[in-house]
Amino acid sequence: NYLAEFEAVSEAGMLDELKDKMIDEPVPSFTLTDIEGNEVSLADYRGKTVIIDFWATWCNPCLRSFPAIKEVVIKYEDDPNVKFLFINSWENADDKKENAEKFINGNNYPFHVLIDSDNEVITKFKVEGIPTKFIIGPEYKIKFKSVGYSGNPEQLVKELEMMIELTKKQG
Repeated sequence: NYLAEFEAVSEAGMLDELKDKMIDEPVPSFTLTDIEGNEVSLADYRGKTVIIDFWATWCNPCLRSFPAIKEVVIKYEDDPNVKFLFINSWENADDKKENAEKFINGNNYPFHVLIDSDNEVITKFKVEGIPTKFIIGPEYKIKFKSVGYSGNPEQLVKELEMMIELTKKQG
């Protein structure tokens, strides 16, 4: 009982902290090609909550965060109003698409991966380090920016779920 009470207080504190961190910034538009060769535009998801995760295959914190993020992706896979886009940027490989595709398929991640081969989109979003996640609201505004990975998968899952739910309520 005591532990459950402690966790509830902790979650309430996290929720209040996230509400204070909520922003309302314009989102840069973009169109990229996914690893299947399809063009994907952020504008295609207007009216939905979109989670954008900038990452690279050489980025250890990015890769360590993926199992937790996979859990969140699976939780929302049947919600038509929540979409995840994983933007592979700052990649060092000669064939960036093949490199990302091998990694994603080799690890069985159900991620929709876009290739930012010229690093234009990551520059538009003014990302300074990866992993960086943006939660974009249905009204096409950035609501949260999350940089880095603490190493705590449970915390990441809870934080992402709370950001998504707060963003959905705003829209």
